[in-house]
Amino acid sequence: MSFSRKLSYSAAAAALFALAAPAAVYAQNTSSQVRGSVVAEDGSAINGATVTIIHIPSGTVSTTLTAGDGNFFQSGLRVGGPYRLAIQAEGFQADIIEDIRLDPGSNTPIRVTLQGGQADTIVVLGQRLQSLDINNGAGSTYTARDIANQPSTNRDVIATLLRDPLANSSGEGNLSVAGINPRFNALAIDGALQQDNFGLGSNTYATSRSPINLDAIESASIVASDYSVTAGNFTGGLVNIVTRSGTNEFDGSLFYYRSDEDFRGDVVDGNIVGNPPFTEEEYGITLGGPIIEDTLFFFVSYDEFESGSSTDFSAGDAANGRQAGFYNALNTLVQNELGFNMGGRPTSVSNPVTSERLLGRLDWNINQDHRASFTYQSTKEAGTSTSGTGFVSSWYDIPVDVTAYTGQVFSDWNANLSTTFRVNYTEFVRGQNCRAGAGQPHLEFRLSAADVAGTVLDGLLTNTSETTFIGGCDRFRHANEYDDTRLTLFGSADYSAGNHVLTLGGEYEQFELRNVFIASSNGRFIFNNVQDIINGTARIEYVNVPSNNASTGAAEWGVDRFTIFGQDTWQVLPELELQGGFRWEFFSQDDTPPNDPAIATNFGQSSQENLDGRDVFMPRLSARWTPLDRTTVSGGFGLFSGGNPMVWISNAFQQSTVFTSANNVTLNGFGIPQNLLNNVANGTPSVIDGIDPNFEIPSDWRASIRVDQEFDAELGDMFGLPEFFNLGTDYRFTFQYLYNRTNNGFQWRNLAQTQLPAALPTGVAPDGRTIYADLDALGIGNFTQLTNHSEGENHIFTFTLAKEFENGLGFQWSYGYQDVEMGSEGSSSRGISSWRGIVDTDRNFPSARTSIYQVQDRFALSFWYERDFFGDLTTRFDLFGEITSGAPFTYTFDINNSNSLFGRAGLGEGPFDNSPLYIPTAGDARVVYAGTFNQTAFDALINSRGLARGQIHEVNSDFGPWNQQWDLRIQQELGSLPFVEEFVGDNRFNLVVDIENVLNMLNDEWGTQYNAPGFGQVALVQADMVSTADVAANGVNGATALTGDAMRTACTTAGSCVYRYNRYQNFREPTGFLSSGSSVYNIRIGLRYEF
Repeated sequence: MSFSRKLSYSAAAAALFALAAPAAVYAQNTSSQVRGSVVAEDGSAINGATVTIIHIPSGTVSTTLTAGDGNFFQSGLRVGGPYRLAIQAEGFQADIIEDIRLDPGSNTPIRVTLQGGQADTIVVLGQRLQSLDINNGAGSTYTARDIANQPSTNRDVIATLLRDPLANSSGEGNLSVAGINPRFNALAIDGALQQDNFGLGSNTYATSRSPINLDAIESASIVASDYSVTAGNFTGGLVNIVTRSGTNEFDGSLFYYRSDEDFRGDVVDGNIVGNPPFTEEEYGITLGGPIIEDTLFFFVSYDEFESGSSTDFSAGDAANGRQAGFYNALNTLVQNELGFNMGGRPTSVSNPVTSERLLGRLDWNINQDHRASFTYQSTKEAGTSTSGTGFVSSWYDIPVDVTAYTGQVFSDWNANLSTTFRVNYTEFVRGQNCRAGAGQPHLEFRLSAADVAGTVLDGLLTNTSETTFIGGCDRFRHANEYDDTRLTLFGSADYSAGNHVLTLGGEYEQFELRNVFIASSNGRFIFNNVQDIINGTARIEYVNVPSNNASTGAAEWGVDRFTIFGQDTWQVLPELELQGGFRWEFFSQDDTPPNDPAIATNFGQSSQENLDGRDVFMPRLSARWTPLDRTTVSGGFGLFSGGNPMVWISNAFQQSTVFTSANNVTLNGFGIPQNLLNNVANGTPSVIDGIDPNFEIPSDWRASIRVDQEFDAELGDMFGLPEFFNLGTDYRFTFQYLYNRTNNGFQWRNLAQTQLPAALPTGVAPDGRTIYADLDALGIGNFTQLTNHSEGENHIFTFTLAKEFENGLGFQWSYGYQDVEMGSEGSSSRGISSWRGIVDTDRNFPSARTSIYQVQDRFALSFWYERDFFGDLTTRFDLFGEITSGAPFTYTFDINNSNSLFGRAGLGEGPFDNSPLYIPTAGDARVVYAGTFNQTAFDALINSRGLARGQIHEVNSDFGPWNQQWDLRIQQELGSLPFVEEFVGDNRFNLVVDIENVLNMLNDEWGTQYNAPGFGQVALVQADMVSTADVAANGVNGATALTGDAMRTACTTAGSCVYRYNRYQNFREPTGFLSSGSSVYNIRIGLRYEF
C-alpha cells in the first residue's frame, strides 16, 4: 500500500512547532483524549467511519466510530506519542495522520476531510492540526524534551514551569501561580496528590527538592484555571505530572552530575563572598521496555542526591548591626554563666542535604478495549533548617518520607462509552529534630545596643532595635511530630452522543493525620538583657498537657470528602465548542476538637466545630471559538476550591493545654520548676483555636479569556522588500487575561480582643485606627477563630510570542502583569501566628490590600540553538532569563513586647513589626518628636520615596529593586557505543553544563540580586503613645509613655493621645538588600548516557 502527502501543513510540522509554545491542559489528568469530526468534501458528516488510534512506541491500538454528525471521541490514551490516526469509511479514500503527540486531558479537535471514491491508497489529507489545545482556561504543558533542555542546576521541574508567564519562584521547590500564596497549590503525580498537605512550608512539594527524577517525567503542566469539572483541589495553581511508560523498545539513561565550591562564584560587585566547602553529587538510572511485547511494559527510575546546603549570614549580620565576634562572645557568656553551650553560629555553613527517589511503573494493554497502569513512588529526604539569629543548637534537621501508590484502569465499553477508574494512596512522614537534642530548653535573648553597652558584648551589637536570639532547642520543636495518609478513589465516564460528550463521575478522598505539636513543653527561658544572663535569672514560660507528658498530646483526626461532577461538552459548530457543568464537594467528619466549656461561655460558640456537613458547589462554564484557521479564542468562568493547608484546620484539633509562667526565676539548671509543673498538672486546660460555626469551605471565583494567533512574518514577500526581511512562518502569539475574586477565603480573628468584656471597649489611635487590648498584660489567653473573608480581586495579563526556525534557532518571550489583592497573608502554620502576621491597620477585620505574593512585572525569555558542529554530534545551547519587578513591602512601626501600640496577643505571644506606619504632614498634630528622633532623615526618606503624607502608609505600596537572572545550559553529544546498538538501538553520551546566573561569571558587577525587606516590612520608626494632656503638662520628652494595656484605656478618642516618634531607624532605609548567595554564578556539570 502506498502513501502520499498532499497537505503543506502536516501533523508532523504542527507537532514540531508545539515544542516552541506550551499548550493549555486539563488539570490532574493522567491520560489523554482525542476528539474530532470526519466530513466529506462537501462538508457533510460521515457516519460510521472507523478511527484507529495507534500509539507507535507500544503498539497500543484503540478504535472508535463516528456518530451521525461525524464526531468521534476516545479517552484513556497514553500521554505523549507519537500516535498515528487512520480514518476509513465506505465509499471514501482512507486518511492517515502521522506523528501526533498528545497532552494530558483534552486535545485540540481534529477535523478530517475524506475524498470520495474507494482507493487502495491511503492519503494523508486531514485538516492541519492546531499545535495548541485551548482548554478554555489558563496554563501550559511541557514535554519531556522541554524539560530536558531547560537550564537548571538543581534538576527541578519548576525551572521548566517558569517559562509560563503566570509562574514565579523564589527558590527550589517554591512556586507562585498568578500571584497566589504557594500554600494553595496542588501537585499531582499520576493523579496522586503530593503537595505539602499540612502546609508547614511554602513549597509546592511536600519535600524540599522535587519528589521525582526529571528523566521519569513524560509531561508536566501548570494551570491557574481549568473549567473541566474533573479539575479540583487547588485555588493557587496545579502542577500535574505524568510519568513515563515503557514501550516495545528498551530505553533508558544513566547520569551523574557534580558541583562543589570551586564551581561557584565568589565575587559580587568587587566584594568577596565566602563559599563554605561542599560537594554536590546526583546520580541515577532509568530503564523502560517490554515485558510482553505490545501487551505489558515497565519503567523504573532510581536516583540519589547528596549535597551541602550553603548559607551565608554575613549580609544579614551587616544589615542588622551584628558585628563579627558577636555570636562567639554571647555563646561564651552563656556557657560561662549558665553552663550551656549553644554551639555558636558560623558566618557561613554548608549543611548536608540528601535525597533518594524510586519510581516504578507498569502498563498493561489488557486488550484493545481496556488498559491498566500501576505506579509506585518513594522519596526519602533529609535537610536542615537554619536561622541567622539562631545558634547551631536551635537549628533542626528535617527527615521526610513520601510513599505513593497509584492504580488506573481505562476502558472503552463501546464506540460511545469510555470510563476511567483510579485509586491513589499516599503516606507522608515529617520529623523536626532539634540539633540540641531531645528534652533541651529554649533559650531566648532579647538584646539591643543599649542592652549590651558596658558589657563584654559592647560594640558587637549596634542595632538600636531589640533583636531576639535563640539558643538551645527552638521551642516549636519541643514536641513536633507529623504524619498523614491520603486515599483517593476516582471514577468518571464519558459518553459520546452526537455532537455532545457527557461526563459524569465522582471522587472519594479520605485524609487522616497525626500531629504532635506543643510549643515550649521543654520550657522557654527568656533573658531580657545581659544582666539577666550574668545574674542567672529568667522569665520561664511552660506549656503542656496536664499529664506533663507532651507525647500524649497528639492530635489525631481525619476528614472525608465526597465529590460528584457532571459536564456536557457540546460541539455547537465545527468552530464553536461550549462546555458547562458542576463540581459538588461534601465533607464528612466524625472527629471533633477538644471540648472546652469556657469557649461557649465566653464566646458563644462550641470549641468542637469541625468540617462535618459543609459543602461547596462549583459551577463551570466555558467556550472555545476558532473563527479562522489560525485564530482561537477561549475563555470561561467558574468556582474553584481546594489546596487548603490542613494545619489551619488542625489547629482546632490540638489537645488543650495549660500555660504557666514565672518571672525573675533564679536558675539552677534548665529543668522546669516544680511549681510550674504543678500549675500545669492542676490547671484547667484551655482551647486556643476554634472554627467559626459559620465557616465556609474556602473558594475563589475565576474567569479568563485567551487568544492564540498564528501568523507569518514574511515581510519581504508582503511588502516587496529584500529576502532578508522574510523572517519565517508559524509564529505564535498568545494573550491571556485572568480574573480572580475571593468568594470565601481563610481569615483569623482573636475573639479574646473582640468579645471579652475585660478587653473592651477598644481605644482609638491618633490616626483613627483601633487599639485592642494587650491580652498578655491583662493575663488573658487567646482564642483564635478560623473564619472567612471575601476580600480581594486579582487581574492578570500575559503576552507570549514564540517561534522555532528550521535552522535550529528558537525563542519564546513572555510578559506577565499582576495586580493582586489579598485578604490575609496565610504566612504561618499556627492560628495565632497567622493572625499576628496580618499586615493591616486592623488585623481582626483586615481589608483587601496588595498581596505580598504579587510580582507586578515579569519577563520570561527563552532562546535556544541546536546544530551539528562536530560531524553528526549535536550541540545545543539553551538560555533562560527572568526579569522581575521588586517585591512589595510596607513601612511599619518598630514595636516590642511592652509597647505594642495597637494591642497584643496573650500567652506570651509577642507582636510583630507589621503595623503600618503613620506618615505625618509638616506640623501634624497627631505626632510629636522626641529629641532623639532624626526628623531630617525621616523627611528625606518620605520625599525620596514619594510617600503620601497625613495618612497611614498603604500596605505593600512600595517595592524593592528589579532583578534579573540568566541561566545557560550547554549540551554536547559525545558519541555512542556501536556494539550495543543491536540491543538498545540508538544510544549516545551527552555532556551537560548548567550555569546559573551566567552574567556574574562574565562580570562580577552583573547578575546582582537584591531582596526586598524581610517579611515585606521595614520597621522604620520606634514610637510610643503619650496622652495629649501629659504632653501639654510635661512636654514631649517629659510625658510618660503608655505601655501594656494603658494605650487602650487612655486613648479613648483620636485626640486623646499622640504618637511620639522616638527613634528613626535610618539603617533600614535601603529598600533592597544584596543577596550574596543568589548573586554569584553556580556551575553544575553532568555526564549522561541515553539509549
